Parts: sequence; structure tokens; C-alpha cells
Amino acid sequence: MNNPLKILIKVDPKDIAFLTKIFEGYDGLAVVSTLDREKGLVALTVTPETKEDVLEILRNFPKTIIFT
Repeated sequence: MNNPLKILIKVDPKDIAFLTKIFEGYDGLAVVSTLDREKGLVALTVTPETKEDVLEILRNFPKTIIFT
């Protein structure tokens, strides 16, 4: 990835797999990494070009997301 950026979020731990599947469906849009499964901490690695698309998906995500 060129100039990767991190978006750090917190979700309900049971929603991590769902979040990961959503971004797997958007091949190459973001790389999802679980930082702490028990706390629901997740990092999404994006590029400057994909950042706004990823944020739009997160803003419309059907589960609660906290930006950290």
C-alpha cells in the first residue's frame, strides 16, 4: 500500500468477524487487523485514496462503531 493510514475503531467483539467479511467483499479497499479481540479493538489499514470510502462504510455500518 502506498502511504498507508490506520483507522482505529472499537466494536462489539462478536461483530469483528462481520466487519472483516464486509471488507473482504470490497477486495483491496482496506486491510482489517484485530488488535485486541476481547476489547473489540480493530485497525483498518487504508490508503489516502480509499480512506473516505472506508469511512463512509463505517458511518453506515449496521452495528455500533466507536472511532478511537
